[in-house]
Amino acid sequence: MLKKIEYTKNNLLNTNIIDIFICPICHDNIKISDNSLICSKNHCYDISKKGYFGLLKKNKLRIDNTYDMNLFKNRVEFINKGFYSELHKIISKIVKERGTSQVIVDMGCGDGTHDNIILNLVNDNNTFIIGADISKFGIECATDYVNNNFIPLVADLNYMPIKDKSVDVILNILSPSNEKEMKRILKQDGVIIKVTPKKEYLYELRHLLNIKEYENELQIEENINKNYIVLKKYTINEQKKLDEEAMKNLINMTPLAKNYTSDKNINTITIALNVYVLKTRNKYE
Repeated sequence: MLKKIEYTKNNLLNTNIIDIFICPICHDNIKISDNSLICSKNHCYDISKKGYFGLLKKNKLRIDNTYDMNLFKNRVEFINKGFYSELHKIISKIVKERGTSQVIVDMGCGDGTHDNIILNLVNDNNTFIIGADISKFGIECATDYVNNNFIPLVADLNYMPIKDKSVDVILNILSPSNEKEMKRILKQDGVIIKVTPKKEYLYELRHLLNIKEYENELQIEENINKNYIVLKKYTINEQKKLDEEAMKNLINMTPLAKNYTSDKNINTITIALNVYVLKTRNKYE
């Protein structure tokens, strides 16, 4: 069995995905040299033994302790319990309808668990997902999936180390997004799959923790219509049962619940999401 670092190197080399990456400092092409990525100006980025690499303007990464390893591990367990199964089916269907050999970038992938499940459903040896996130903890968790056409990348989503017009599909699942960067790296015929919360999303948890409602759905949709052409929209609104273990996962994966001490429990959770398939607008549209 290969080590994680070998899986990542093979994923980069065997598919020529290395060709879409650029140095975040000088924007030159980069290549693999031993266990590092290096550009023509000798800016060097090591591939860690765990199988991930960072392409950042600054070598020193600021660690956000709000999103710690415990949070991501609970998130992995919660997602793997099937609470987002309908979302995964929709996204994999969209990807499969576009054909084989897709290069996908998940901007804000966290622990990469959504991507791993989507890759399993797509079941195409020539489709790869590059999971990008600024969180080193999240990307370290995501290295569990490097044997499944998944490439974990620590990157600043506002300055993606990826060439212009080089990506077939961008995933943006419940994560802040930089619309300018998404439009820059997406191919002319590429699409963005954007997942946003409906008002009811995690309603029971938000009520328990006294957390305010999500941003107004109409405002989100107005912004999307202003910036993109909506090719398709899917809506998910499911109420799912929670057992004690899933309840603990949900609490522990929620940053705002870190100091939760109540013995009150909830036994259902609402997964309510909008899934948009988007095409970028050019300046004449």
